[in-house]
Amino acid sequence: MLTPALTKVLGQQSDAVFTSNMTGNWIPSTGVNTHYWDNQVTDGRNLRRFNSITHNNSTPHNWEFDGTNDYFGNASDGYGGEPFTVNIANAYTLAAWWRYDSSGNNRIFCLGNTASQGIALIVSSSDNKIDVIANNTTINIDCSLTNHVWYYIALTHDGSNLYSVYVNGSFKGSASQSGCTGTENLLVGATFAGSLTYTVADSRLFNRHCKFCS
Repeated sequence: MLTPALTKVLGQQSDAVFTSNMTGNWIPSTGVNTHYWDNQVTDGRNLRRFNSITHNNSTPHNWEFDGTNDYFGNASDGYGGEPFTVNIANAYTLAAWWRYDSSGNNRIFCLGNTASQGIALIVSSSDNKIDVIANNTTINIDCSLTNHVWYYIALTHDGSNLYSVYVNGSFKGSASQSGCTGTENLLVGATFAGSLTYTVADSRLFNRHCKFCS
């Protein structure tokens, strides 16, 4: 789980991030391959680059989604090996630095089909709220994000149907929702509900780290 000591708001990374039980750690300055992004956890599974997602070498290193069809998803033979999967009925934490873009919905994480038993984290441009979509039910978490600013956004699940959201280490809200089950592929920058839906608008950048802890 993330510590409340993470308080920086402009994209700088605090040292106070717990790394115990980490199974996924992706860093934009490391492990960048043509077809996939290498997991920095020993023997960890990778994320495949779909549709030529842009890697920027400028400081800080980051990924840029074009708003149409760019995302990270399940690896396969020749494209990073085996997919990174999560048993979404268990406890876990997903977290990433994300540069907020108010011109469209920011689809950050997805695990499974959100129209049925899946889970997704979206920053909604229409009401500036963080939406947790769990088992086809939308949970609204109030937040106030500034356009084109980096935020460290995290979603935690306690293993007993309680979902909590943190921004820069500060608790923003939580709610209970049952029914999310199954071992699902991790998607970044897209959600899945019958068909893929991508992050809207360009200049949606993915910065510093994408972390997964179980």
